[in-house]
Amino acid sequence: MKLLRYLLMTLLLAAITASAAYPDRPIRLVVPVAPGGAVDVVGRIMAQKLGAVLGQNLVVDNRPGANYIIGTEVVSKAQGDGYTLLTTAGGHTINPVVYKKLPYDTFRDFTPVSHICNSSGLVIVVHPSVPITTLQQLIDFAKTNPGKMIYVSAGWGNSTHIAGEQFQAMAGVKLTHVPYRSAGPAISDLIGGQVPLMFGPSPVVVPLVQAGRLRPLAFTGLKRTPQLPSVPTVDESGLKGYESTGWYGLYGPRGMPRPIVDKLYAAVRQMVQSQEVLDRFTSLNLTAVGSTPEEFAKFLKEDYERYVMVAKAANIQPQ
Repeated sequence: MKLLRYLLMTLLLAAITASAAYPDRPIRLVVPVAPGGAVDVVGRIMAQKLGAVLGQNLVVDNRPGANYIIGTEVVSKAQGDGYTLLTTAGGHTINPVVYKKLPYDTFRDFTPVSHICNSSGLVIVVHPSVPITTLQQLIDFAKTNPGKMIYVSAGWGNSTHIAGEQFQAMAGVKLTHVPYRSAGPAISDLIGGQVPLMFGPSPVVVPLVQAGRLRPLAFTGLKRTPQLPSVPTVDESGLKGYESTGWYGLYGPRGMPRPIVDKLYAAVRQMVQSQEVLDRFTSLNLTAVGSTPEEFAKFLKEDYERYVMVAKAANIQPQ
């Protein structure tokens, strides 16, 4: 019994010492999308700014595919020592709703660290060559030509997909959905004119709209975005009550020591309160949050329950 107590005390002291020294080497930040997507944009801001706060490099590891599932699975199987982290978005809580089976448990296999920021909405955009300039024209075309208008997304179950399904259900139209591996390749094809339409993530498409490379039809938040003040919301364009927003968060694998979680949360909080990051977020139509681990865990459960209702209303069947 004395030997067992000694071993337990030794392990406890080792864990405390490791937590106190954390981080003493670079941290891998898994970003489950290809370069150029909205999660990648947020992830790279985090890698730079959070790394500066922690005093260690955060190395971005892009693992795209299957609406975040490939990269998320990597983190679910990693050691919970704080040296492998995940930054992801709303697809994390949408996936258990729209996929019959996942290679991990969305809630059990991860340690929530902090809800980093929110996006107040997506931007419904078309390539400038498309002869549609308003949301009503898009609805009229889709009603006259069921299934002929293609819209692309960052993957099945991604918020850029769900927003399109909500739109179809509320407008009473039929579009053809083409899912990509992530937002970056989808947006590349959109600005190249290979595809016509996307419910695009604000951090990526707002700068493209401002540069004239994409034409905006409507914003999916309930209020207009200050970055595109002349673009009407979907709600004011005729689909009353329509809203689709997004969020970004930071996780670790299951079983991370509380001192490490607290250190990471404190670093995130310091990061999102800095004026430089606040200005950067504002330019990308993002609002800083920096919630506690407990607040983030509660938010995740509520977001999952919300998407259960959205999927039911839009008749989205799990794949």
